Amino acid sequence: MKKLFFTSILTCIISFVHAVTPEQAGLCYQSAYPNSVQYQTGELIVNRQKLPLKAFDGDFNAKLTHGELLDQLSQPYPLDFPIPEQNADPGRIRNDAFFAAMYGETETDVRQHLVSVRWAPSGENLQFNQVNGAAQALQTVGEEIMQHPSLAAYLTKPVGTFNYRVISGTKRRSAHAFGIAIDFTLPNGLGTYWQWSGCKANAPCAYPQKLIQDPKLKQIVGIFEKHGFIWGGKWYHYDSVHFEYRPELLHPHCRK
Repeated sequence: MKKLFFTSILTCIISFVHAVTPEQAGLCYQSAYPNSVQYQTGELIVNRQKLPLKAFDGDFNAKLTHGELLDQLSQPYPLDFPIPEQNADPGRIRNDAFFAAMYGETETDVRQHLVSVRWAPSGENLQFNQVNGAAQALQTVGEEIMQHPSLAAYLTKPVGTFNYRVISGTKRRSAHAFGIAIDFTLPNGLGTYWQWSGCKANAPCAYPQKLIQDPKLKQIVGIFEKHGFIWGGKWYHYDSVHFEYRPELLHPHCRK
């Protein structure tokens, strides 16, 4: 019992070992979002709105709800395919005010930034936010994937981009609410989500290793990452159907 307790404590610590200074974070955000973000000492100016560069004093679940800009960068996003440690969810912590300042505070505001993107693998037109080059990045991903027919076959069924909603079971706005995320129906049983598997918050959850063993899916993920998207399949609370535009977790200036 004692061993389990201390293992759990260690896991929680591991999830937040990536200490980021305000200056490092400020330069990261400015580099990742050059058209929207300006860094000045101790804060970001995001489309004329000032946001403090600080961290929230709380545990993992508290940071999910109240995460600040430093918390958002606190878990490094891996470019390889490790089995995630407990609560290692790089990208799930989002500072809502930051995304609202960039992409739109209300549904009406967000809709004003949506454009039609042709998703080449299915030939469909999808609504995506054009701010920060997100829509162009998605179109580029689709065009690159079309160069590999076996990969394109995995992504012929997009099932959602913009949807002004909160995350199921929470009051937090989804990345879909800002028009910067896309979900797919994946083949071969690869489409899975931690809650669909019966996993519970604050409890151990077995990670489906098939997600990181499929070579085509891994190649697809690499293409998305190349253009600024993270994959929910790299989260401990996995969401393998989900990709979202998060260049602050991938930009070279943010990975030093």
